[in-house]
Amino acid sequence: MSAASSREAGSLHDRRTIELLTIDALEAARAGNWDRVEACYSARGLSLAACELDRAAAQQLLSMDEEVRSAILAAQAGISAQLTDAAQVKRHLRQLRESSGQLAFERVTIHHEA
Repeated sequence: MSAASSREAGSLHDRRTIELLTIDALEAARAGNWDRVEACYSARGLSLAACELDRAAAQQLLSMDEEVRSAILAAQAGISAQLTDAAQVKRHLRQLRESSGQLAFERVTIHHEA
């Protein structure tokens, strides 16, 4: 096998590895497994540094990256909504404590005797 064909075979392997890492990152993002997304992108970055991609392959990766980005934005929106809800509940509980004569900074403890 010549050096050129060996390099070409290695490049095809690298491209497939990059594609599989991107697909894995996309699946992880859809599942909300952000540590796995980060690990896939870290590994992909190392592979990309050692590989040249043609325009079509790069476009395909960018398309999948956009899907990962959309999953991230959806997760951020969900978290933001949950934080807003939690703040409203906290504010409501504080108002209930204050209206019942208990100061907001007092702690309530319940003792149970056997």
